[in-house]
Amino acid sequence: MKKGFTLIELLVVIALLGIIAVLVTSSVIGIMNDSKSSLSSTQKNTLENAAEKWGTINADKMPYNDGDHIDVDIEDLANEGFIDSSDLEDPKTGKNLCGVIRISYKASNNQYSYEFVEEDC
Repeated sequence: MKKGFTLIELLVVIALLGIIAVLVTSSVIGIMNDSKSSLSSTQKNTLENAAEKWGTINADKMPYNDGDHIDVDIEDLANEGFIDSSDLEDPKTGKNLCGVIRISYKASNNQYSYEFVEEDC
């Protein structure tokens, strides 16, 4: 009796390993994309929270008429110590995150809204 594997058995094993590798790779890529998206959302929320703190300290600069808005630059938030700008990198592109936080006043519910508006650097 001969010892060893036939060519067909080896090809089947290689094909199965290839299928497993494709499944694992696509799963890992999906997880990485989800985490990048989650990090991007978290960074934007952090910027909006920093702008809210900025607005509390700089109440005289906040809009008071319905529909009015002001834009607070990320650099201003960093210069005033509300954020650490060195941590702000767009996880999708790897470039620095640039933009402003738009603070709008809505008289109907007497509240401010904070929205990150991305701009080119």
